[in-house]
Amino acid sequence: MQETTFLKEIIKRGISEISVVHDGKHLFIVLLVSETARKLLEKEKTLTKTTDENGWSPLHYAAYYGWYSGSVEVILEYDASAAYIAETEKKRTALHIAAIEGCVNEMKGIVSRCPACCELVDNRGWNALHYAVASKNRVALVQCLKIPELARLGTKKDDKGNTPFHLIAALAREQKQWQLVFYEYGYSDRDIYGLNKRKLSVNDIYSGDFGEIQVINPL
Repeated sequence: MQETTFLKEIIKRGISEISVVHDGKHLFIVLLVSETARKLLEKEKTLTKTTDENGWSPLHYAAYYGWYSGSVEVILEYDASAAYIAETEKKRTALHIAAIEGCVNEMKGIVSRCPACCELVDNRGWNALHYAVASKNRVALVQCLKIPELARLGTKKDDKGNTPFHLIAALAREQKQWQLVFYEYGYSDRDIYGLNKRKLSVNDIYSGDFGEIQVINPL
């Protein structure tokens, strides 16, 4: 991923020096960027609504680099509506991005200030919990399931009629380590998730071989 428009703007204005290191896949921000973001937003609050060519806002990038930047809370402090900005093509919000990256603290920050944004879905009908499952990060998913606003998304269906627990069932069938999640959080209430558009329940998917459930390469 290339340097973000937001970070380029910070560097250009010389508000604070930022060192960056490219390792071929990620941009590591070697600085407490949250304080830099605060100084910038004090001057121009409208930057929270600025988007790049992909429709990503500063909050999208703060969610993506959540472990490094600490900027999510700062941006939402200045403009909570930034949580509702969806990217141009895939229609993902910052909450979707935080979920796929397993950034639970960033998800908590977004949800606490903008709980209604949990209802937003991407162009496939996936909500943030679908993305949390697709991250294949079991620890992060379990933490998400303990957040009421996110746990309620468990029964929400995407465009194919699959709830997040349909996806969990698919993972549990393929990987033993996911069976604990399936049985602890989904199995006892399996009937509440209903059938997808192929008339398959979560139990059908767990016990059968149904390749239409795709949780790979969600980005």
